This record gives sequence, C-alpha cells and structure tokens, in this order.
Amino acid sequence: MKNLLIEYIGYERFQNVIKHVNPKYVSCIIQLNLEGSWVSDSPYLHTFDGLEQVHQQIEEHALEKAMLEIEYRSIKTLERILPNGKKLVQIDFER
Repeated sequence: MKNLLIEYIGYERFQNVIKHVNPKYVSCIIQLNLEGSWVSDSPYLHTFDGLEQVHQQIEEHALEKAMLEIEYRSIKTLERILPNGKKLVQIDFER
C-alpha cells in the first residue's frame, strides 16, 4: 500500500485498515514539512482549503510505533528532499 492517505485518516484508522487487509508488507509514504505549509504555493493552492479540516501531520517515529502496535516492523526507509521545503519519507514494513 503506497499512499499519502495516513495524513487524512490518522494512525488509528490506518491501523484498522491494515489489520482488516492483513498484508505481509506495507509501504507508506509520508510528507514532512521542513518549512512552511503542508501545501506548496501554486495557482491551485485553494483547492486544498477544505482538506485542512482533516489533514494530520504524520511523524516518522509515531508511524513506526503505531505499526509496531499491530506487529509490523520497519524494514526499509528512503527519504527524498523536495525543493519546496518538504521531504517525502517511504517506510516499508513487514509482518
């Protein structure tokens, strides 16, 4: 499962989805905001206005802890720094 979904449903609901689907591997992508807003400045900036009500900042270590609670351990982490003050972090888990 690759996604930025966790930011909109939170840790607990994500855990529930994973428990329901019960995959051997889970691959997660989260966005870390190193500076500024979680939405980059663009002509489409205001199309995300409604999402601010449900958006949650997901932290790498908190995600790893949440996944350990449902018996998934981190097996690989990749990071990509973006030019707009953001970083994408991919964390792969195995049950």
